[in-house]
Amino acid sequence: MRTVDVERTIPAPLPDVFDWLTDTTNYQRVPFVRRVTLVRPGHTTGHGEGAVRLIVTPMIRLTEEIVEYRPQEIIRYRLLKSIPPLRHQDGFISFRQVSRGTRVRWFSTFEIAAPMLAGLCTAVTLPIIRAGFIMVMRTAERELRGA
Repeated sequence: MRTVDVERTIPAPLPDVFDWLTDTTNYQRVPFVRRVTLVRPGHTTGHGEGAVRLIVTPMIRLTEEIVEYRPQEIIRYRLLKSIPPLRHQDGFISFRQVSRGTRVRWFSTFEIAAPMLAGLCTAVTLPIIRAGFIMVMRTAERELRGA
């Protein structure tokens, strides 16, 4: 298993940052994201616990379920399906108010589920996943600054 762990301070209020990053329909405005679909709404809120979302990019297709949703603190997800096939151990986005805005940490542990060369495939995929997380956070920052 390999880990992607990205942190960024977004100069915007915590409620705004949390709302933007947990509403994956916003991701459609991120470079290279082709489609985002809320397959099933959450139990108490659309993108909250129990929600299932589909995210499609040129390199990867993910179906995720939100398993923990604490407003303005954390959203934790698990992978249900993916192309290429991934084994996913943990994934979350946490939020913390700081003096310059909101500190966001996006964490995911995964590996490519390949019968051969899984380690190599995972190592090649790691920077792509990291770049994706960074692009999402940059888009959130750009849009929240303009709000």
